Amino acid sequence: MQRRQRKMRPASTPKLRAFVAAMVLAAAVGAVFWVPAAAASHGYFPAPLDDVYIHFDFARSLAQGHPFEWVPGNGYSSGETSPLYAVLLALGWLVGFRGRLLGVWAAIVAVVAIASFMRSAQTLARPCPRWLAAGIAVLMLSVGIVDWSLFSGMEVATFAAALGQTLVALVRTRAPIHARGGLTREAAQWHLGAWGAVLVLLRPEAGVLVGVFAIVAARAAARRSGLAAVLRVALPGLVATALVLGANRIATGETQSAGAQLKLLSSNPYLSDEGRARAYVENILTFAFKVLRTELSGVRWLGLVVPGLALVSLASRERRALGAACLLGALAWVLLVSFNNNSPFHNFRYYAPALLLLLVAAGSGAAAVGTSLGRRAGPLVSGVLVAGAILAAATRVPAQVSHFTRASGNIRDQQIEVALRLAAVMEPGSSVLLGDAGAIPFVSEKRALDALGLGGYRRMPFARAAVNGEASTVELIERLAVEERPRYLALYPNWFGLITSRFGFELQRVTLTDNLICAGPTKVIYRADWSSLESPHDASPSVIDELDVADVISEAEHAYVSPAPAGGWTTLDILDDEAGARRFDGGRIIPAGGTETFVVRKSCEARQVRIVVRVDDATQGLRVRTSRGAVDLVVSPPSQERARSWREATAIIDTPAVGETLVLEASTGAYRDFHVWIRR
Repeated sequence: MQRRQRKMRPASTPKLRAFVAAMVLAAAVGAVFWVPAAAASHGYFPAPLDDVYIHFDFARSLAQGHPFEWVPGNGYSSGETSPLYAVLLALGWLVGFRGRLLGVWAAIVAVVAIASFMRSAQTLARPCPRWLAAGIAVLMLSVGIVDWSLFSGMEVATFAAALGQTLVALVRTRAPIHARGGLTREAAQWHLGAWGAVLVLLRPEAGVLVGVFAIVAARAAARRSGLAAVLRVALPGLVATALVLGANRIATGETQSAGAQLKLLSSNPYLSDEGRARAYVENILTFAFKVLRTELSGVRWLGLVVPGLALVSLASRERRALGAACLLGALAWVLLVSFNNNSPFHNFRYYAPALLLLLVAAGSGAAAVGTSLGRRAGPLVSGVLVAGAILAAATRVPAQVSHFTRASGNIRDQQIEVALRLAAVMEPGSSVLLGDAGAIPFVSEKRALDALGLGGYRRMPFARAAVNGEASTVELIERLAVEERPRYLALYPNWFGLITSRFGFELQRVTLTDNLICAGPTKVIYRADWSSLESPHDASPSVIDELDVADVISEAEHAYVSPAPAGGWTTLDILDDEAGARRFDGGRIIPAGGTETFVVRKSCEARQVRIVVRVDDATQGLRVRTSRGAVDLVVSPPSQERARSWREATAIIDTPAVGETLVLEASTGAYRDFHVWIRR
């Protein structure tokens, strides 16, 4: 009778128990990180990165009916590069996990997601003994630097769950029909493609994984069209990516996300091609030596066990496709992510998916050893190797727990503390300019403007301005209506030295004694003073055309080209104008012999016009070249009434046609160009 009841037990019961066991293990490992960090977080769920709160900001806005907005009212932002994760967090907000409780919901999501990933790793390792599958599940959580990212509150855990399901779907595309649950091979490929779309909605870099998985799936197409198989797998991810990029383009005028504009090596205008190549290689080597060499084991040679098991998966005919997909995917991920200039920071969280793929391949390789060495010796050898890999990697976990605790304390003691102080001093309706788009707006619940552009603000290109320098950021603020300009600043003086010294009056400062993760030990709250900024662009009637140098909008309108990377660095100053008023302007530094060019947008019927360039006292000589020749500009003498005032360099030139390119050249020493007018 007992035997019959055992046979009648639903097949889902063992799976449910296994999943619950995986959740318990994930929660236990999470507690190893969260419990010591909770004390350092003083009542807030521990988050070792300010970026965690960026996801919280977007999730809250979504739950409040403002999708794709960092702060309600700021308009569409492309700064959320994991929109699907924001949706999951928003669900928690809607069911009651609000305010600081949203961190608890993120932890619940992480535990469920990590359990799903472990179960996928076990599925991919079959057939193998149950105890070996349990060891492989533990292996997935044995690397401390991976755990750090999985339990950080970022989207990494959710990505891991989707990655595991994607790999299972990949294996099914190559399996016999009875192992695919009755799905045709074509349907299995579409199923894999759907998971690929989920991956790219969690991390845009996952496009490279979709490409690798599509090729691996197509190799099993046999007599069927391999190209058709690639399209079935890749198309959903391509459509998802196109939708995101299209939304960015329509809503902001920029196809790239704000994060890409801000962080990619290609976005830095002051890096030469040689400098980009050097930084790219340095990022790869930093990952290889600081992570692969040290974080897989506290004992150096034992760190080779995981990569060795991963390579073994290639030796097994049955597991070769999975091993190749994981290892090629990991390599492609590292090569792509290393083009992100921030990739070595944040405890290498950008590389976590590559390490997850390596661990899955290692688990599959361990199972391959078990089946290749015989029924008795094989599992024993596999178990020893897996246990050795787990014990070796676990020696690095305490250091990562300590890092997690210190980083979480940094976020609480600086970012959240600043947010609480701002909430106490800011007037209703006022806003703050900040350089960390996470905890400050979430905890303070105040309006904010992100100087780095991740938050977005009404189609204004703050991310593009940020990579050009502080002068470009202030130029965009000058475009805002006076009442829209932030009344407060919450900035690092070491990051924003010009803005804080020229436009801020210090109110309070928060200094960390043990800074590990923040951009600087001291963050300061200032009262902003924008009185030196002009009202938004009231042009004189005599002005035919106007180029506001360092204003990235004006520069784009005029197809402006600076001598970057060997010049063109932005600068700003506040000097007296002709009426004696203190007036801000941003500009660029043109080195001796350097040139800058711009295209004329407007013209007039007059035969000649005057070109006027706003410069400062350091200017000695510059020349303008037109299609009709070159003319030296005459620099006005220093003012006798004012010690520091704006000066002008002028020349009479034949009226340029619309679309004509003018060239300004530093003919005698370097000069700083702040503004160019063409006047009647």
